[in-house]
Amino acid sequence: MKSSDLGLLILRLSTGAVLASHGLPKLFGGPEREAPKRLVRLLGPNYATGWKAGGPEAFGKALDSIGVPMPKQAALASGMAEFGGGMALMLGVGTPVASLVAASNMAVASRKSHWKNGFYGQGGYEFPLLLGAAALAIGFTGPGAISIDRLLK
Repeated sequence: MKSSDLGLLILRLSTGAVLASHGLPKLFGGPEREAPKRLVRLLGPNYATGWKAGGPEAFGKALDSIGVPMPKQAALASGMAEFGGGMALMLGVGTPVASLVAASNMAVASRKSHWKNGFYGQGGYEFPLLLGAAALAIGFTGPGAISIDRLLK
């Protein structure tokens, strides 16, 4: 195994895990719902708070407030892009599509939600920019040897 394959695995796992962990509450969270205890133990007590504030309805309302068209559908699409794209990147399956979907979602998030806060700091666009850039880098480079895509070749 080459060191570049290990580097790509680390980049895929970390980028995918962050994306998936942000998408999951958007799809399944909500005020009446409890975050899975294993995830809270793994990701910390703030995850439970984010889960309660999440859910497609709440996220759709947030998207509506910033002028995103078809906010309910956009909320589901964004949650699926983050969760599904993140899982696909972690596994290294469908990597070109997964990276493009995740990067596109982060570009929209950067522009529509975070841009007004500037680059740096709480709510700034540096975090979604970094996730999108990492996803694109994986897409352009390929998933590496330690991936399902490579096994399917």
